[in-house]
Amino acid sequence: MKHALDEKYFVQSVKNALRVLKLFTPKTPQLSVTDISKTLNLPKSTTHRLIKELVVEGFLRQDEKNAKYMLGFSILGLGGVVRSHKEIYLEAQPLLAQLVDRFQLPVHICVMEQRNIVYLMREMGEIPMKLITKTGRRNDLHCTAEGLAILAFKSKPVIESVLMQPLKKYTQYTLTDADALKEEILNVHYKQFAITKNTYAIGYSSYAAPIQDYTGEVVSSLAIIAKNNYFQLHEEEDIIEAMKETAKEISELLGYYE
Repeated sequence: MKHALDEKYFVQSVKNALRVLKLFTPKTPQLSVTDISKTLNLPKSTTHRLIKELVVEGFLRQDEKNAKYMLGFSILGLGGVVRSHKEIYLEAQPLLAQLVDRFQLPVHICVMEQRNIVYLMREMGEIPMKLITKTGRRNDLHCTAEGLAILAFKSKPVIESVLMQPLKKYTQYTLTDADALKEEILNVHYKQFAITKNTYAIGYSSYAAPIQDYTGEVVSSLAIIAKNNYFQLHEEEDIIEAMKETAKEISELLGYYE
């Protein structure tokens, strides 16, 4: 009898979790615990527990400003597309294509999800290049330029929470010392740009610039990720300036103007 009850409870929890996720649409991208509880006619305690579990698994994330919840990017890892997030950046695709055409290097838009970086969009045209990235993939923040370009502009508590966790050493060049990473984060914040080489995979580099939304908050990063020898074909300063300018234009599409 206990087994049957446990199974019934589990199935009901899964159903309710799916009902929660289905509430989020492009027209209603954010919801509070109260909104969800009332709409689904669930007790607030049950709703809070479901949301907490969905956040832990990355299917929901909380907006730091208003405490409301929105879809997380773990759904991308299931092979789906979170339209409510990607649609925000659709207007930026021509800008990404221009960068690809100019430098013949793959360009990405990345977002921070809890303590990870998630690759939301990728543009590479007809470039015949083997990459270590794909849409929906998650990676650690500390070992990528695309991660540091966002983390460097987060609040001190957020940065501390990331640095307090065990940091995986992917290669001999991966920074895992908290003090060294703090110094690198300050450097990225000052330069408004991040570069990492061989820190996630030997032979690969990433360049990234922060993207701001209408409030001025850094919400994503523009990144070029490729093998080291591909960058040697271009002047580094040209790439950095072009990426900064493109990131600024994308920020303007999101409503941010200096």
